Amino acid sequence: MKEYKFSGLCPACCKAELIRSRSEKNTAARKAASRMELPPLEGTRKQVVWAETLRVDALTRLQAFIDTPGNIRLIILRLNYEAMTPLELSEENLPFMLQEIVQYLIHEKTKAAYWINNRFNRELCNLEQIIPEYLEWCKWCRPEEAAAETEFIRGDSVLSPERPQFPGIVEIRGSQEEITASYEKNDRFREIIRQMDYEWNGRCWFRRLTSFRGSFRDRAAELGNILLKNGFTVSIPDEQARERAVTGDFSPEHKRWITKSKKGIFFFIPLSSSIPREIVLNLRKIPTAAYHSGGIFIEPAHYAELEDFAEMYGFRFDREAEDLLRAYCDTLQQVPHVSPVNPKPAEEINNLHKILESSGAILDDLVDND
Repeated sequence: MKEYKFSGLCPACCKAELIRSRSEKNTAARKAASRMELPPLEGTRKQVVWAETLRVDALTRLQAFIDTPGNIRLIILRLNYEAMTPLELSEENLPFMLQEIVQYLIHEKTKAAYWINNRFNRELCNLEQIIPEYLEWCKWCRPEEAAAETEFIRGDSVLSPERPQFPGIVEIRGSQEEITASYEKNDRFREIIRQMDYEWNGRCWFRRLTSFRGSFRDRAAELGNILLKNGFTVSIPDEQARERAVTGDFSPEHKRWITKSKKGIFFFIPLSSSIPREIVLNLRKIPTAAYHSGGIFIEPAHYAELEDFAEMYGFRFDREAEDLLRAYCDTLQQVPHVSPVNPKPAEEINNLHKILESSGAILDDLVDND
C-alpha cells in the first residue's frame, strides 16, 4: 500500500498536472472551434471555456458515430419501432437529415449550459432527443423551405454589377416574417452577411423580420445593394426590392431600439456589439438601470432621463415601448395632488400623577413593610 501511494504524483503535483492537462484541452478545443467555424457560446467565462471543450468532443464523437457503417440502420430501428418521430426514416433520407442535425446543433445550441448539462449523454441518446426537436424546429423556422427549393432563378430577377468579382449568384428570398440568402462558401460573403446579423440554419443564412427591423423589401434591397457594391451578382424575385437595391431608395435598418420587457413593466434596451462601450456606460448611469438577458432594464419612473438619452444617441422607442411611456405619463396626470396637514401635537400623559390626585391611598409598591 505504501509503495502504491508513493508511486504516483504528490497532491500538489497532481493538481498542477490536472490544470495543465485541462489548459491543453481547452486550447486545442478553441483551435478546433475556429477551424470548424463554430459560433461563440453564451455564458460565464468558466462555463464557456468548459463548454467549448465539451462541444468539440461531442460533435466529433457524433460525426464519427454517424459515419460508422451499421449505425444508420441502428438509429432507424431504434426510432421507428419506438415511434419517437412522426416520419418514416430510411437509409436514403436519414444520412442527409443527420448532417443537417449536426448543423442545427452547431448554430442553434449556442448556450454553454446546454453542452454542460448534456455532457454525459452518448451519441444515440443525443439523437433520440435531438431528432424530434429538430423536426419541430423545422416546422416554424423553415415552413416554406421545400417550396423555395423548387423555384428556379428567373433571368429577370438577376442583377449584376458592372465588374463582377465573384462567380455564381446570391439568392435573396423571403417573406414578411423572414429573409434568406443562399450562396456558396465565400469568405467575403460571410463577412458581409455576419456583419448584418444573419444566422446560419444549416442550409442558408436567414434573419427573422420584426416590427423594428423593417419590411422584407427594405431589408432585401439593403442586402442586395451592399452585395452589388462588393462585386456580387444577386437574384431578388421581388421587383420593388430589386429596383430599390439599384436606386438605393430604401429605409436603412435602424439598430438602436428601446423596447418593453416581457412582463411589460420595464423599458428594455437590447445591447449588441455594434453599440459603443461609451453609450452603454452612459445608459447605465440612469437610475434603476440593471443589466440582464443581454440588455438594460429601466423602470418607467425615469422615462425623462431615458428620453434624453434616446435623443442624444439616436435610439427609438418601438410601438410597445411608446405605449408603456404613454400609459405611465397618463397615470401620472390622473394622480390627484394633495397638500397634507400636519397632525395635532399629542398631549403628554402622566398617569401616575392622575392616580395620586384621584386617591389618597398609597400604592402597594410604595408601602413600607415595617
